[in-house]
Amino acid sequence: MLILTLASLAHAQRPTEGGLFSFDASDVVASVDSPGGTVRVWYSTDGPNLVKTDDDDANGVPDFAEEVGAAAEDVLIVYAEKGFRAPLSDEGRGGSDAMDVYLVDFGGNADGNYSAEVCSSSPRQCSGFFVMENDFEGYGYGSLSTAIRVLTSHELFHAVQAAYDADEEVWFSEGTAVWAEELYEEESNDFLAFCDAYLDDTGRSLNEPPAGPVPTFAYATALWWWYLSDQYGDDVLIELLEATESGDDLLLDMEGIEVARGGSLRVDFATFAQWNLATGRYSGAMASYPFAENIGPPRAEESGAAISDDNRYYPLAATYYTLEHPGGEVWFATAADAPELAFSLHGTTADGDVTDAVATVAGSATPALLGDLPAGDYWLVGSNPTLAEDSTKVLTCLGSAADVAACAPAISEDTGTDTAGDDTGGDAPPEGCGCATPAHPGGALVVALAGLAVAGGRRRRA
Repeated sequence: MLILTLASLAHAQRPTEGGLFSFDASDVVASVDSPGGTVRVWYSTDGPNLVKTDDDDANGVPDFAEEVGAAAEDVLIVYAEKGFRAPLSDEGRGGSDAMDVYLVDFGGNADGNYSAEVCSSSPRQCSGFFVMENDFEGYGYGSLSTAIRVLTSHELFHAVQAAYDADEEVWFSEGTAVWAEELYEEESNDFLAFCDAYLDDTGRSLNEPPAGPVPTFAYATALWWWYLSDQYGDDVLIELLEATESGDDLLLDMEGIEVARGGSLRVDFATFAQWNLATGRYSGAMASYPFAENIGPPRAEESGAAISDDNRYYPLAATYYTLEHPGGEVWFATAADAPELAFSLHGTTADGDVTDAVATVAGSATPALLGDLPAGDYWLVGSNPTLAEDSTKVLTCLGSAADVAACAPAISEDTGTDTAGDDTGGDAPPEGCGCATPAHPGGALVVALAGLAVAGGRRRRA
């Protein structure tokens, strides 16, 4: 049963009632229902929020409004077929039980926003509506149809999330909403662009986006959710959403689900870090994503004939190094034992593609021989595939026996730990369509405004 509260009713004003993005008093507002009647689209036929007026079928309804309704209905069908809950009914608040979509002019400041409207108490499950840009003039999407598919699949997944628990952290809610874009439309350009954004900041903990207004990184965690669903099936996200209803630690719930399905977080995240290396110009020679050539690659933290880096490894994060090897033995050590860390050494082909690991090892102060290897470029992947509360700061050494012998004893003065929430490294906003979102062929991307966090994720354009 949905328990109504005054506070929940006050969370959001519909665009027909006022609010931050709303119809003007001079707008002539009309509506059209989707073919199956599950979605109602509201639009202006005259006024400041005038919708695109093309009407190729001459039925008196703008084609854009009809396409939004049809796409939104199709998205809901796909999510239902995958086993996700339907968004909660608004019980007639838009004049029917249909999901209401409002087309208003965001003025280039955003492109969409889902708002929770009526909520239960615990878990906080909400019905709501979403608002969408009325014409996408000046946005970077390749076509109106592309923009419609991105926005409807993203915002309606927020409505699905709200049917389980509307209070999840943004790195999960936004990351899985971007994941859902790809679930609806394979190799969505919006999804791929966010994968790029994740690979620009692999040293940051998965669950610790930078402070401040919701940044790119929160959306970019979609890459991890894709990997997890690829390993265990799309229903792993359903199980996670169900866990949010009663659980208070999403990461522990996630780890438990992996174990119950015969896996482990350590293996999954370490492999994920390896797949992330085999992207872009390094893809093609080892297992990775089917879209690997269209994203990445990550950058090397340090390169050279020997590696000596005093690095801080954050939980659920990874660091990459390039060894320019002259040929012969390759040795590895960390200046202190760090068994929680996972390292793998990878060769490269003549074309530079990364190959399968030639050696895997945990962090250890005892030097390890990784192999007698031919000359060439090698990649070292170091990750902290754990849910530790603190990071691990340790000197990492790779090269000849002499290089490692000289490096390993030189323990830095600061060998302490700090929390994974440290914002060092930052998440500098890339250029392009979207506030702190990367430009991409598919067009404008999305970032939520902190001020509307209570009302749901808003997609924002710079």
